[in-house]
Amino acid sequence: MKKILISLVFISFLFLSCSSDDSKEQINEEELITNKLQEIVDSKVGTNKLVGVSISIRIDGEERWSLQGGISQTDQPVESDMKFGIGSITKPVVAATIMKLVDEGILSLEDSIGDWLDLNSPNVNNTVTIFQLLNHFTGIDGYMYTELWERAEANLETPIPQIELVDYIGSPSNEPGVTHEYSNSNYLLLGLIIEEATGKTVGEVMREKFWTPLNLTNIYFGANEVIPEPICTPWRDNNGDGALEDIKDDFGAAFHSIFYCAADVFSTASDLSMWAEHLYGGNAISEDSKQKMMTSYFDYGHPIYIGYGLGARKNIYAGKVMWGHTGGMRGYGTHMFYNLEKRVSIVSLNNQSRSENGPVLRHELVEELLTVVFNYIDN
Repeated sequence: MKKILISLVFISFLFLSCSSDDSKEQINEEELITNKLQEIVDSKVGTNKLVGVSISIRIDGEERWSLQGGISQTDQPVESDMKFGIGSITKPVVAATIMKLVDEGILSLEDSIGDWLDLNSPNVNNTVTIFQLLNHFTGIDGYMYTELWERAEANLETPIPQIELVDYIGSPSNEPGVTHEYSNSNYLLLGLIIEEATGKTVGEVMREKFWTPLNLTNIYFGANEVIPEPICTPWRDNNGDGALEDIKDDFGAAFHSIFYCAADVFSTASDLSMWAEHLYGGNAISEDSKQKMMTSYFDYGHPIYIGYGLGARKNIYAGKVMWGHTGGMRGYGTHMFYNLEKRVSIVSLNNQSRSENGPVLRHELVEELLTVVFNYIDN
């Protein structure tokens, strides 16, 4: 009996020792990966590089890495709770809002602009459908690259009514349905349709449909909501001389009103990566709507940017297909992408724009981080 007990104790000791060793090995590997990822972040920030970045990487919804680097202001490092303007990553949020209203029977993808809006613009074809607006098959010209900014800069604290933004849309480049041509005007019009269909602001609808039920407490729609601090300071080369300037004081109501549904969501990296999980991997919208969003209706033939769905870009990172979007606006440059196979979401937020090396560094950052993450998962 004693021999049996001694054997059992010995076996238990071996089991616990092996379990402990395995656990330590796993912890050490996690530390090595974390250090490697942080080294990549650190290599991309600094003088003549990226001013600051905030990164969130999730696997199957769990945030495995939250990484920061660089500064918000000279004496203030970037911190994980800082909100950034996410630029055109706003578009998949708006697209999801539209699809949610489609799921609820309030809208149809075949509804036309004229079914919902009474516009008097000669440059907007009222037969364009919601489906065509979502995937940029409208031929409608962009509204942002005009004297609109002079109007905003003359009175930064006065919002410009979104219906008046329609007046800044130029002559169409094509008939509806001819080809994919990316245009911020498409999402301006989608925002106006959301408000007409619901009788609420876009910000109210987003909060009601997504942010409150999903417990995403750090995402805001700046055109309709006050964005609480801390907000990461935006930097921009305003005059093209190569020097970045702090433009946080410029971000009054006028800028927010212009960016609207093309670019005016603000978020932390953590909440935005969780949003990607809910949107592409979860049930924020119906499965049918999700599949429609992640179907490419135009193939680019580019090695990285290969297609576009409904408010969603199809990109290749680290050799894997990912859905999401990039974003750029005054003072910010961003990435949000999701891989369905491995259930990996990544968000990279950067607080600068119009810098010569910014776009390349932002892409390299995401590519290098995901290469390490996918190698870690696959091995």
